[in-house]
Amino acid sequence: MAGRHRAAADDHLRAQLRAATMAAHDLLDEAMQAASGWQRRGDYARFLELQHAARAPLEDWLAAHAPPSLQPPRQTPLIARDLAALGRRVPPPAPLFTMGRIGTGHALGAAWVLAGSALGNRSIARQVARIGAGTWPVAFLGDEAMPAFWQALRTRIEQRAAPDEAAGATHAAEAVFAYFLAVAQGPQSLAAGQGALP
Repeated sequence: MAGRHRAAADDHLRAQLRAATMAAHDLLDEAMQAASGWQRRGDYARFLELQHAARAPLEDWLAAHAPPSLQPPRQTPLIARDLAALGRRVPPPAPLFTMGRIGTGHALGAAWVLAGSALGNRSIARQVARIGAGTWPVAFLGDEAMPAFWQALRTRIEQRAAPDEAAGATHAAEAVFAYFLAVAQGPQSLAAGQGALP
């Protein structure tokens, strides 16, 4: 009976998305750590610059293609505030993010990646508070709006999805992770993909 319960739980969309993007998630974590490191004030600024550069095109894409219920709170203004407090300018956005033809589930998958990142931000915030002795700005990492959006999104993704919606959400989630990874790896990686993902 317990095995049947677990199998049913594993059929929900969140489990499918996590399974499909687990390797990409690990790669992105490693790339962000390698690109910034969070050990010095400049490292932290670099992390925020990467976040802003990647999120600006993704937020624009969601604003253009997602219904209001699937548009996560914009994080780039918070990142810009933190960068200003660190004496850094907002970087130019990464190249346009696109997935070609927009289909069922795409907005959901993209929203899931951005909203889920708020969970990791809590852990990073603790590291930043320790390394920066509580003096580094954390408007982005300490934001409460995205975790609230995530909680609302959970009710939608913790259930079974129609096959076409699940496929579209998975495709979009993989594309967003790949885009973030390309930004973290630098201009050459983005140039190779021309800022667009299949």
